Amino acid sequence: MLLRLWNWLPPSERAEPVVQRAPARPHDPALPLTVLTWNLQFAGTRRQHYFYDGGPDTSPTPENVRDGMAAIQRVLNEQRAAGLDIALLQEVDRDSARTGRIDQLATFVEGWENWVSTPYYRSLFVPHPIPHPLGRIDLHEAIVARCALGTTRRIALPGLQEPPLRRAFNLHRALLTSALPLADGRRLHVAVTHLSAFSRGDGTMGRQVDVIRRWMESCVDDPFVLGGDLNLLAPGDDRTRLGKDAGEYLEDVIGRLTDVADRVPGLGEHTYLPPGAPRPDRTLDHLFVSRGVSIEHHRVVEVPAWLSDHWPVLARLRIAPKTR
Repeated sequence: MLLRLWNWLPPSERAEPVVQRAPARPHDPALPLTVLTWNLQFAGTRRQHYFYDGGPDTSPTPENVRDGMAAIQRVLNEQRAAGLDIALLQEVDRDSARTGRIDQLATFVEGWENWVSTPYYRSLFVPHPIPHPLGRIDLHEAIVARCALGTTRRIALPGLQEPPLRRAFNLHRALLTSALPLADGRRLHVAVTHLSAFSRGDGTMGRQVDVIRRWMESCVDDPFVLGGDLNLLAPGDDRTRLGKDAGEYLEDVIGRLTDVADRVPGLGEHTYLPPGAPRPDRTLDHLFVSRGVSIEHHRVVEVPAWLSDHWPVLARLRIAPKTR
């Protein structure tokens, strides 16, 4: 009971409320749709080396949070001005001690019509790491859009195979979905997720990917788009080239999704910067679309190396016309 009071232990599925700041129209499928997925690293920046990557730091300095948030907002504003329709964001702190209990999403959604988010790491006090614990944590993933958002669901993903006490204080991964109305009466299913890191081949990645595949298949004839940090290498990549990091990618299960969806970025279009690296050396961030959605153009957006350990993936999509 104490663990449940201390930590947010989510149900297997629940609705999430959409926040609407301004009237938003259904997307017209005759027009292109531009989507971006980005792991923001809680605006902590890469100026520090955090404990989960083997470094000494638990929390970023207030200056780094301020600079990180300003730079992230600038990138999002630039992309919106260039035509961005939907941003799929991961690692957004909304009330965490490490980032001064700032609601980062409130800043990042300025100028956007509507959004929805869900927590996947929430605790009144995380006692790890010792001697400088995380304390209060409230970490979210979000869908931010200029077009209308529809029915939204949070679907819980299987957790790591670890003792119950550690599991209670760890991340509770999720798939956040929204059924966007289209102007022709159909729905576009949009989802964001952030899969587990450090599973080390315990089967977690396969179980999480299977939930995502079932969601894709549940969309039936409606188009879908899914983006996020999957912590899985791109198809065809050789993990042994990563040396000591190869053990982080023992489950090669991304093919279970490419069987039913198309994916970008391509092999060699890297998105993740390990500690100390000046540029990305692997692809962990992916964007998937159903067969009824064509990818007209995509690219990895280069941002300052100090900003985040992930670079965004941007794609311009085209939804096939309604056939009946």
